[in-house]
Amino acid sequence: MKLKVGDWELDNKTLFRIEWRKTFPKVILHEKFENKVKWTLRILAAIGIGTSLIALPPLYSLLLSIGLLLVEQFFEKILFEYTVFTVQPFPDFEIEYNQWLTNGYLFPNPEYKGKYELFNHFGPAYKTKEFATNFFTYLKSWNQDNDDDKDNNICLSFVLEDDKSYTTYLYANPKRKRLDTMFNEYRENTKYEIHGKNQQSLVMQMIYWKNLELLDTSHFPKFLQDQPDKGKFYILPFYMNNGRPIPIEELKISKYQYQLKHRKDLTKNDIEFHYR
Repeated sequence: MKLKVGDWELDNKTLFRIEWRKTFPKVILHEKFENKVKWTLRILAAIGIGTSLIALPPLYSLLLSIGLLLVEQFFEKILFEYTVFTVQPFPDFEIEYNQWLTNGYLFPNPEYKGKYELFNHFGPAYKTKEFATNFFTYLKSWNQDNDDDKDNNICLSFVLEDDKSYTTYLYANPKRKRLDTMFNEYRENTKYEIHGKNQQSLVMQMIYWKNLELLDTSHFPKFLQDQPDKGKFYILPFYMNNGRPIPIEELKISKYQYQLKHRKDLTKNDIEFHYR
């Protein structure tokens, strides 16, 4: 269940959910409810003591005892989680969403591609060179300012829409290794203070996307045909000059994968499902 608060959409699975562990359900509750659960157990204990002082028929007394025991066991088996929340650093310049105009492509001459180590180039084409430079400098920070993204810290995906258009997505990988290291270090440093609780790791970050019409002159189909989704290519920024995208070669980043999806196949587990 999701709750809408202003422009924010909150998923109550971060507070309460039930997961199946082998053949048994497991209730997982946020630690903010821990005191309420403790008081519930105390009240159940008080009820058990109180009913022992009341003369009830043996059958009713047995059923009540079993019922209280089952409810008590249910609350005692609850697994509590604590939240660790990290925010992806925001850009130190103003994001102008109208800067991303189209996408740019460079394809090596097939005659030389087999002889030399040449790779396809792809990237967003922006209105100005200054913004293109600023944005890709920021994007490279997702990869620790490295121009070789073997760990897929920078996610690139394409979604084919139903209206003969496609949407390009760029976002930092929410499962990147650096985050795992940070969350694991926090878990290790607090293991005695928060003993017996699970860590709930949350990341807040920006998602950037652009929807473009699939025109007959688009190079996007050629890119999909010529570039395997698991193969090396370069992602780099372009800027527009007299209606033509000009590449900024010094900012190119080696990529080794991208994702291609259809809008109708997306699920709520896909980041692209929530942004269009």
